[in-house]
Amino acid sequence: MRLQPGTSLQGGRYRIIDVLGQGGFGITYLAEQVMAERKVCIKEFFPKEYYNRDANLRSISLGTQGSAKIMERYKAKFVKEAKTIAHLDHPNIIHILDVFEENNTCYYVMEYIEGESLSSIVKGSGALSEDVAVGYIKQVASALEHIHEQQIMHLDVKPGNIMVRSKDDHAILIDFGLSKHYDATSGEATSTTPVGVSHGYAPIEQYKQGGVNRFSPETDIYSLGATLYYLVTGNAPPQAADIPEEGIVFPTDMSSNIRETIAKSMSYLRKDRPHTIKDFLALLDNEEPIVAVLADESEKTKIVTPQPKPQPRVEHPQPKTPIEPAPKQKRNSWWVWLLGLLLIGGGAWFIFGDNKEEKNTENEALPEISTTYKIGDYYNENDKQGVVFEVTADGRHGKIVSLDKAELGWCTDEQYEEGIKLGLTYEKDGKANTDEVMERGDSDQYPAFVWCRNKGADWYLPAKNELKAIYNNKSKINSTLAEYNAEKIEGLYWSSTENEDNPEFCAWLVYMFNGYTFNYNKYSCRYVRAVSDF
Repeated sequence: MRLQPGTSLQGGRYRIIDVLGQGGFGITYLAEQVMAERKVCIKEFFPKEYYNRDANLRSISLGTQGSAKIMERYKAKFVKEAKTIAHLDHPNIIHILDVFEENNTCYYVMEYIEGESLSSIVKGSGALSEDVAVGYIKQVASALEHIHEQQIMHLDVKPGNIMVRSKDDHAILIDFGLSKHYDATSGEATSTTPVGVSHGYAPIEQYKQGGVNRFSPETDIYSLGATLYYLVTGNAPPQAADIPEEGIVFPTDMSSNIRETIAKSMSYLRKDRPHTIKDFLALLDNEEPIVAVLADESEKTKIVTPQPKPQPRVEHPQPKTPIEPAPKQKRNSWWVWLLGLLLIGGGAWFIFGDNKEEKNTENEALPEISTTYKIGDYYNENDKQGVVFEVTADGRHGKIVSLDKAELGWCTDEQYEEGIKLGLTYEKDGKANTDEVMERGDSDQYPAFVWCRNKGADWYLPAKNELKAIYNNKSKINSTLAEYNAEKIEGLYWSSTENEDNPEFCAWLVYMFNGYTFNYNKYSCRYVRAVSDF
């Protein structure tokens, strides 16, 4: 619940007028600074999933005390964000006017910018002319150069976070909620709070655990190049994970210096991007070329137009030339062939005859299936419903994915705080991982696993490779889901498998828009779908 219009803060110094927006961790209000008789913006720390507002509609409290430590950490980050911006003095960066605590939470007061975001402008009027777009980008670049000099990275540069002030047409960089401050000597981050991701504007390192732990202006430069792409094309930039394979599609009439600036700035590897804002502007102004470490051809960003993907070439290995034995050996080797045939026959009997009972026993553990299935079919037998995403050769056995889904964390905040390590490393077998969790005495601390198992004893949270198989057959699965009014498979889905490099805090996710697999902190809420054998 939000503060109501007319609510006073700081003993009447500020008065709430309206709500401008709400995110996962804060609410932004339009307010009046009463004595100065001017409009301001006030941002309130309010993680909506964890906080409740009391009956008096002012004070807030934690929903559960179990998340107190994490919330204190995030609140400290919120205050640090305000202090970071307050120490920045640049005409293209929003100004902080005040920071205070009240109602059991924190607030900071910002200047009110009357205007529109670049995102709203493009959505309303279409792509900007190159001259106008470059003008705004240069102003934002100046702001970024200033914060980079302070060893700060913004980490969320995108059209929605750039306001254009109506009175002077100035571009103002806002929302430093994801920014990080780095030690000037070591270049290492001074905070360990999670990093958010704006798809299309975030480079690949922001998807990886620890990917932005060191100061690297190239990360913000990627986002700046992606923003320029949006302004001059009116289209969302491609996802970072898609660029190595699919490249970036440019209009044929785009100026070469703008195309080159975008292509280099959005390079998959940091070493291939401009390393400073000065380098970025030199590209944009078509000045002296930048000397950079060259990547392998396979690592470079491709500039392409849409084309059908070529079919992979199948190379058939040439049979090896047999080595002729000596004539004497050849005349006397008939008994060797006879012995070989006897051995082969005996081995076949051992495999298919002697072990026949054992193999039948394995198949008897699976339910009797009345028909054959192919990928994408709707399955409704043995009190189970789902969509087939994997089948055996005979089509009578395989795996299904559930019609429903839930947004749940891999573990609870208590387990995340303890840095629990379960050792779930079966990348192909989510059932083994789920069984291992459910046999623990504290299995209720793993909501994603519990949700899957609550569907039935043979439902489980899929492993990484099983999620990849679901992604690979996503179009067929989604068409079937649509027939049964079920939500499509999109977004980030949990895997039951831990990331072996950092098992205390990370588990695998599969991004269903492009199949990219990466690790993320286990506490995050992501989508869950259950899997079962048939």
